[in-house]
Amino acid sequence: MHKLYTLGLLVLFLSGCASYSNSFQKIESLLVQQKPQEALVELEKNPASGRDRLLYLLDKAMLQRMSGLFAESNTTFEEAKELIAALRATSLVEQAGAVTINDSAVSYEGEDFEQVLIHVYEALNYIELGQLDEARVEALQVDERLKQLSEGEDNLKDDAFTRYLTGLIYEAEYELDEAMIAYRKAYEAYQGESEAVPLLLKKDLLRLSYQLGLMDEFVKYKKAFDMDDGFIEDAIGRGEVIVLFHAGLAPIKRSTSVFVNTDDGVPVRISLPVYQSRRLAFSSARLTVGEVTVALEVMNDIDAIARASLESHKAVMVARLIARTMAKAAIARQAQKQGGEFAGLLFDVAAFATETADTRSWLTLPKRIYLSRLPMDDGKYQASLSLFGQQGELIRKVNLGLITVESGEKTFIEKTVIALPSIQ
Repeated sequence: MHKLYTLGLLVLFLSGCASYSNSFQKIESLLVQQKPQEALVELEKNPASGRDRLLYLLDKAMLQRMSGLFAESNTTFEEAKELIAALRATSLVEQAGAVTINDSAVSYEGEDFEQVLIHVYEALNYIELGQLDEARVEALQVDERLKQLSEGEDNLKDDAFTRYLTGLIYEAEYELDEAMIAYRKAYEAYQGESEAVPLLLKKDLLRLSYQLGLMDEFVKYKKAFDMDDGFIEDAIGRGEVIVLFHAGLAPIKRSTSVFVNTDDGVPVRISLPVYQSRRLAFSSARLTVGEVTVALEVMNDIDAIARASLESHKAVMVARLIARTMAKAAIARQAQKQGGEFAGLLFDVAAFATETADTRSWLTLPKRIYLSRLPMDDGKYQASLSLFGQQGELIRKVNLGLITVESGEKTFIEKTVIALPSIQ
């Protein structure tokens, strides 16, 4: 009897632990105020260990890069990679915890798309540091990781933006053949995601196929895209400004309870994670360099990718949750037989309390990544972003400073904006 009460109290204690997402409110508030350094200090006050260690490392690495600490960010990302490798061999003890308590009893390994984005942001950190060779190494690593994930049980679809970024890196390293391969894969991936193929990518496919003398492919793309090719000669040999704009914050997971029927038609209560979007305060953006202005395109909608990822394994999740709920009910019946009605009631209450969804996710990812590419003549130019609302009204201008453009070279600029106060 004593063992039953002790176990019941332990389970109730575990159910009372705050979720990782609920502990993030102060950090999010600081990010909304565009204070990543203060958010980093706040995060480091309570460095997570155990099951949430990976989440802490991912958020720390992102806050470091937002604070301009690119080398430190990559050191943290490398630690996260090592932890993921160690967690792939999940212990039997943790698996048992997930069966009897809830999914949060298992160490967080990251969603597939989150693991891919570790490589993406490491590569971008290397670009910021002017270490293109290291960024290229990261491009090779992410190519291998995408291959592994595509062959895994979840059969992850290819990641369009990641393929596109590797193409940019290869181009910056003057490896046009490798860049063309990456852009082809990006094209296939955008089509596979049922997303509109970005205009930027269409231009890149036309331009590179022309430069590489792949005329059959060039003609095929020109017909498919129904585009004028006059921009090609204007772009070849000139310097280029490439702006990556990380906007908003990715959706946050919350827990919702639903009733579903078992195979025997018995209704049971389960708790599922659902994504809650975090608002983006603008609807479009334009880049101005000198006297030239172009639109930015959404190249990676992380909000949509996160939702699709969750939906892709929802059926397996529901089956697991039903099985766990039934197992808990069986334990409660056994407790009632051994310890009486109160023991059974205790376990019923514990089962109800512990049936909470796993709401963990990488919370400092952006909602969307925008990109623009602009060929320019040699020189120094003032650059800025203009952000517009739903009605086309200007919400804010973001100064990107004075940039230098050199023939044949690519100038990368990154900017992160979480929230946007209205122009007074």
